[in-house]
Amino acid sequence: MKVHEVTLPVTGTPEDAARARRTVMDEVSGWRRGAVTDELHGAETVAGELLANAVRHEGGGTASITARLRGDRLRFEVRDHSSAVPRNRAVHPDAEHRRGLLIIAALADEHGVEQGSSGKFCWAEFDLAAHSAHPTPSAFPQPLD
Repeated sequence: MKVHEVTLPVTGTPEDAARARRTVMDEVSGWRRGAVTDELHGAETVAGELLANAVRHEGGGTASITARLRGDRLRFEVRDHSSAVPRNRAVHPDAEHRRGLLIIAALADEHGVEQGSSGKFCWAEFDLAAHSAHPTPSAFPQPLD
């Protein structure tokens, strides 16, 4: 089974987090032969949330994101130096923040947090084969020829 992997450093800015998300997703799309599919859109959203949480809560330090594709299993790991573990909190329906973990839970097949000696890493996984076996209908149907 072929394994693809890329790791990128991320400084503590939202702009660098966005750049890292785009770069990682360009790599993943290339591994999937340029496919832009619903499951990759969901994966990109989750990668963005993981990075945003690390940048927002790391306090300006550095983080990193790793994307790994093993067969049809895509995994993101975002590492930072904070020992604080993310928690779900009650969110007011009109709130603009604190929805990241809810979004990750809704889109990823599995997710979690693991602590290490120099911080933690938050991860999320996607079974791309399961998603492509049950495709979501396109919002823009293709015309019949």
